[in-house]
Amino acid sequence: MLMRFQHLHAVPLLLSILLTSACGPPARPPEPENLVWPLPPERPRIKYLQSIYSEDDIGRVYSFKEKLFGKGYIDRMMRPYGVFARGERIVVADIVMKRVLVYDRGERRLVVIGQEGAVKLPAAVVLDKDGNFYVADAEGQRIVLYDQKGAYKTAFLLNGSKTVSLALNEELGRLYAVDSVGNRVIVLRIEDGKRLFDFGGSGILDGQFNRPLDIAIDNEGIVYVLDVRNFRVQIFEADGTFIRKFGEVGDGPGFFANPKGIAVDSDGHIYITDSAFSNVQIFDQKGRVLLFIGGLGPRPGEFHLPAGISVDE
Repeated sequence: MLMRFQHLHAVPLLLSILLTSACGPPARPPEPENLVWPLPPERPRIKYLQSIYSEDDIGRVYSFKEKLFGKGYIDRMMRPYGVFARGERIVVADIVMKRVLVYDRGERRLVVIGQEGAVKLPAAVVLDKDGNFYVADAEGQRIVLYDQKGAYKTAFLLNGSKTVSLALNEELGRLYAVDSVGNRVIVLRIEDGKRLFDFGGSGILDGQFNRPLDIAIDNEGIVYVLDVRNFRVQIFEADGTFIRKFGEVGDGPGFFANPKGIAVDSDGHIYITDSAFSNVQIFDQKGRVLLFIGGLGPRPGEFHLPAGISVDE
């Protein structure tokens, strides 16, 4: 689902991407013309743009031969989980297809990567400024690197880990990888995959994790880790120094039940998907909930097991 978010005090528009992890192809409800949150008379902050089910939804133009015989490949998602948006590309890690689907809105084409390099379970993917793809292979205990055309380049081995999420700090030349088994964040050098340092550890104390699942980095290099089984977000300096935390378990706005994904926009708003609530909650830097969108259902603006979320540039 594509959305725009208006700043609480200014009016810049941001594009964010959210995926619903559904087990089968949903029905296609009609697209609304003006779906916003919150509802009038309050000032709208987020506007729904579009749902993407398949390559057709990014404007795919068929050749005469394709019109007669079809495209010869599957062009829709089966169980999307991780997502990343940069430029004209919306990149989806599909854990049933075991592939990464690249929906290029500029080229109006789908590119599928992951067969070369034998990715076992792509849980997350990020793109650097040059268009290279970094894929977290959760079952392969590694990060697989592809060039901007989707050709395999190399892999960074992380033996004994289960890498489920990635984030880039290109200014520092670092790749941050969440290891949900080791309850830690592993920090690698982007250029060669050299392991620089780890932070975390199993526990409930500040700086410790209980099944970390997602990670985001803001414009200042601050690191946000979704600490799922501790029902909180922990915030760190780029070197892993603990700053603060927020969140607790509950069944109302501002609480967490089964959080899955985290993203941060350029104004510091923190977006959390929660599959139990079937929504996205938006927090400020102090952990105060500002707005939530969604709810269980198949219609635009509703979700079923929402997982990955990304805010583009």
